[in-house]
Amino acid sequence: MNSINNFINLTKKSKFLLSCKETDFIVKLTCFICSVVALCGFLVAFVAIGCSKKNRVDSQPTVTPIVVFGVDGLEWNVMLPMLRAGRLPNFAKLMERGYYGKLATFVPTFSPVIWTTIASGKRHSKHGIHNFARRLPDDKITLFNNLDRKTKAVWNILSDYDKSVVTIGWWMTHPVEPINGIMVAQTNTRAQLDTRFGKHIWKGTLRKGVPNQVYPPERQNEMISILEAVERGADDLAKEIFGEFQFPLSLLGERLWGNCQWAFRADATYLKIAHKLAQSQPMPDLTLIYLGGPDVVGHRFWRYMVPQLYRHRPTSEQIANFGTIVKDYYAYIDSALGDIITDVGPDATIFVISDHGMKAVNQNATFDPDLPPSDINSGDHQDAPPGVIFAAGPNIRKLTSTEKTPTSLMRSDLIEVCGVLDITPAILAMLRIPIGLDMDGEVPTKIFTDQFQITHQPAPVDTHDTAEFFSKRLKSSAHPGKAERLEQLRSLGYIGND
Repeated sequence: MNSINNFINLTKKSKFLLSCKETDFIVKLTCFICSVVALCGFLVAFVAIGCSKKNRVDSQPTVTPIVVFGVDGLEWNVMLPMLRAGRLPNFAKLMERGYYGKLATFVPTFSPVIWTTIASGKRHSKHGIHNFARRLPDDKITLFNNLDRKTKAVWNILSDYDKSVVTIGWWMTHPVEPINGIMVAQTNTRAQLDTRFGKHIWKGTLRKGVPNQVYPPERQNEMISILEAVERGADDLAKEIFGEFQFPLSLLGERLWGNCQWAFRADATYLKIAHKLAQSQPMPDLTLIYLGGPDVVGHRFWRYMVPQLYRHRPTSEQIANFGTIVKDYYAYIDSALGDIITDVGPDATIFVISDHGMKAVNQNATFDPDLPPSDINSGDHQDAPPGVIFAAGPNIRKLTSTEKTPTSLMRSDLIEVCGVLDITPAILAMLRIPIGLDMDGEVPTKIFTDQFQITHQPAPVDTHDTAEFFSKRLKSSAHPGKAERLEQLRSLGYIGND
């Protein structure tokens, strides 16, 4: 700019034979050039600033799709020996590239309570699901369902922020509700048979002819067709997972085995639905999948896996039939996890969580094979043993607190990562959605990489709950399958006969 001014002054003072008009023209031309140069400089600076901002945004890690693989009742004391034996290869791969440890829980460890806590970040005093069932003023017992939840779940919050969600088989989702995605409810499937005589119990999957099990409703027939395919192949699937029994089953054995069939069918149905959705549509921002089988086989067959812990030990024939059922089902879950990881691809963030662990109970009971006791369970979790958590993905820190590999870990090597209250805050933080100040959980920042800057979040909001949300919820308390589910809960020892 100084050079241009000097040129103007020189022109004005020069002894060149120029007319005033010519001199004015040169001055004006020079000023125009000056303006153009200044404008170009401004544009260059503006573009540079814009590129700098863009580079800063692009330098942030990309928020990837999140998959939460919820598995009821997974226990580290079962998983660790299987990891050391190489029987859980997909879990081992997650551990090698991510974070893992114990997931703290609380009492009561009833599935609808804890899984609603996981999906809301709130204790049951806030979310309103206190048990499997409740007593009405007329002294009748009714089941809790989706309509009893008193706060938004994570799928409602994400829908508010235009994030897409798929939830499959999650507790307390029937009747389904509108979300920005797909919801497949956990619903009773059959009329309950009398479990006192060793008949089957059924729960936790779709039921033919029952409305409000799938959102959007036009996809319900599609999901029912998957259920029907699973039912046709149920016997073959059981043989694939467990093999065949070596000895005839006693009355107790028939009851134990029969009372697990609903869980195997439910899990297989949910997994096939998850696979079909993953193959047929873009990955949603969040996928929630629930499987209940490990909890069920843990309740039924713990005694046969660790017979030395019980005063009344099973016979050698019973151990031959049932001794590996718990571990066989864990191996099946590992295989299912591998399929899901393949479906969603390497860029997704994977969480595997359980609501609690499992341990031996009724250790002094007599398990008469021909006259089964009223309580046939040998595994339980009512004193809240911690669950498991695995996390892996582009923004998840690799755990370096131990130098041991998954195949050499002992229980004493495990750390407490976070608690069941912290899962929804973690999901919201990863998707850059404000945390609710009324949530009881917090973001487990230690599991994320420094580059992800998980603490750089939008300002929290007081609550995500709104009057509009509650006004839109259905007022009906109808819930098909109440009688079936109540008998089922009695058989599992969760409620009494009164």
